[in-house]
Amino acid sequence: MWEKAFSRSKLLIALAAVSSLVLFSSSHAAEFSADMVQTMPYGVHKGKLFVKGNNFRQEMDMQGEKQITIFRQDKGVVWVLMPESKMYMEMSSEAQAENVPQVDPQKFEQMAKRKYLGKQTVNGYVCETHQYIYHDKSMGTVTQWFSKKLTFPIKMETQGPSGHTITEYKNISEKSLSNALFEIPAGYQKMGMPTIPGMEGIMERMSR
Repeated sequence: MWEKAFSRSKLLIALAAVSSLVLFSSSHAAEFSADMVQTMPYGVHKGKLFVKGNNFRQEMDMQGEKQITIFRQDKGVVWVLMPESKMYMEMSSEAQAENVPQVDPQKFEQMAKRKYLGKQTVNGYVCETHQYIYHDKSMGTVTQWFSKKLTFPIKMETQGPSGHTITEYKNISEKSLSNALFEIPAGYQKMGMPTIPGMEGIMERMSR
């Protein structure tokens, strides 16, 4: 039944989006919304991002259908919502974090060497630019443009096994956001995580 609501390709994109949210997680981030442009090996995806403290909401169009990903760090879960079918999947944010690098310098530098590249203004915000080079060379590099004002990366570029990915936030608006943006709407039905060949282990750890 899940194929009708959510194709495998959409799920892979959703997992990549969740990875970005985990990558971007930082304590005491500001409250704002922004337009998102994510360039991946399999295409360019545009959407919206909403940040309130440690919680995030990302909205994207997936093959003509709207998809919403909510990362609730306070609850330790990630929800992937399909508004057209009023269904959602739930994953453990801790399990997802095991599969992606962290940008917290203290944690990240245990697995990568950090190189400071100077300051640069990105989309109206002064950012400190750092490149992280993994000790395991096969994992590639991560470059981050981090805004101290927002306590959040404005731009992130990764080069690794899954290819070259750039995520950038534009038209940033610092404003108060409703708590309802970070909740599952009434009437949504929970669905199980589908199995994708080659990803059974990841799905088992992420399923709740």
